[in-house]
Amino acid sequence: MLTKSTPTRKQKILAQQDNKNIAAILLEYCKDIDEWPCRWEIDKADVKMGQALLEPFKLFLIDRIEKGRAKSTIKIYANYLWALGGELIRQINYDDDERRLSAKELILKYVDGSGGPYWRHARDELDHYRYDSVCKQLFRFITNNIH
Repeated sequence: MLTKSTPTRKQKILAQQDNKNIAAILLEYCKDIDEWPCRWEIDKADVKMGQALLEPFKLFLIDRIEKGRAKSTIKIYANYLWALGGELIRQINYDDDERRLSAKELILKYVDGSGGPYWRHARDELDHYRYDSVCKQLFRFITNNIH
């Protein structure tokens, strides 16, 4: 018979170390991730929104690392999230009212169960399909995990 046990102090410490290690792994896989907000910048005000967008993106990628996704898969997800961030920043530059939205609200305005906003730099239909697939996963992650 299986019973639930309370984690020991050692298990809690190991879990905290794992969280730190996973954050380090993310930085190893996506060395430039913290530079994304500046790279997305069209207007000076974009960097603040870019930094806010980065938080749920990082949480999503960390979740995928914890679920055992391969390094190459994490890098692919990161590439599509980078593209999504650029499209979202472009959107707030078209409609200044959207700057008032939180990062989560902005993401959920343009990303849903069918994919993300149109990605104008996709190489072909397959590339756009994969981008939409990552956007769908991000949507499920945000709606289920980020309050």
